[in-house]
Amino acid sequence: MVSKRDEQWAKYEELAHKIVSDLMPYATVELDDHISGRDSEADRQIDVSARWLDGDQEYLMVVQVRDRKRRADVNTIGEFKSVIQDVKAHKGVLVCSGGFSKQAITYARNTGISLFSLHDATSTNWATELTIPIVWVALEPAISFGCDFRPTVTCTAPVDPEKGPEVVLSADGGNTRIYIEKLFEEMWNAGEVDRGVGEERDLQLNLDLCMSLIDQNGRTMWLPVTDVRFRYSVSRRAWLRQYRPADCRGLIDFLDSESFIPSYMSLADVPIRRDESFIEISDPDRVVLNHRGVIITAEAFQVDTKSGFFHTTIRDVGPA
Repeated sequence: MVSKRDEQWAKYEELAHKIVSDLMPYATVELDDHISGRDSEADRQIDVSARWLDGDQEYLMVVQVRDRKRRADVNTIGEFKSVIQDVKAHKGVLVCSGGFSKQAITYARNTGISLFSLHDATSTNWATELTIPIVWVALEPAISFGCDFRPTVTCTAPVDPEKGPEVVLSADGGNTRIYIEKLFEEMWNAGEVDRGVGEERDLQLNLDLCMSLIDQNGRTMWLPVTDVRFRYSVSRRAWLRQYRPADCRGLIDFLDSESFIPSYMSLADVPIRRDESFIEISDPDRVVLNHRGVIITAEAFQVDTKSGFFHTTIRDVGPA
């Protein structure tokens, strides 16, 4: 009769098999494998094995799984080391749900054995208090637009009650209208504008355009404009929040600050909009560099023309 403890251990081995299979799709991964020892000539039971080819060379990784509450010690590492040597494995991985003693970690690091525990967010037995940082980065351009024109009569630009003077251009005498904010938005979102942060840049528009103006009698007229240009700079802002995935599994690496290596993570519940739970930070690069394991980054490059970031200058250069 199989005890509940043995059943749980078997499920832990199956979870290890699933995670290794996820992480090594190029390998043949076996559960409860048996390999003959080269030195002992004994049948060695291996909880999980992985075999793969690199050119003509075949490689073998062996994984032993321990589902126990207490930490694995140096004796456990020593026993597993002898198995690795006997089956001539290229890599040994020891998994223990209870973690590892300080001496075991030192011994494993010096002998090239990897140490992990398993995380499964949907499990009542092997879910840890795992959070993953999300860094949200937004690029924010500040833009001014300018152009020159030579009026033949007194005229002004149309005025929007909320935004002030409104620049409306056309390449065909007014049949098709080009709104300057929309023009920059389309160029930015299409990746046609340099998005480098900090430096102020000039963007000349080599287009034959005319501009909508209102004469003193309130009539619309279209006058040619020259030196059509943008001047803009880009700033970067970033926010951080911790995210607890509801459905994920993977490895917790005890030789790398207990960093998390996901083999599967559902993105269905990852926030797709930034809300008040995000805290603004000054240096997103430092967060990414200092974090061990997985991190989610979201970058917003889209420009919203309703944000009111434009400053417009229209210069009357007078008659020729």
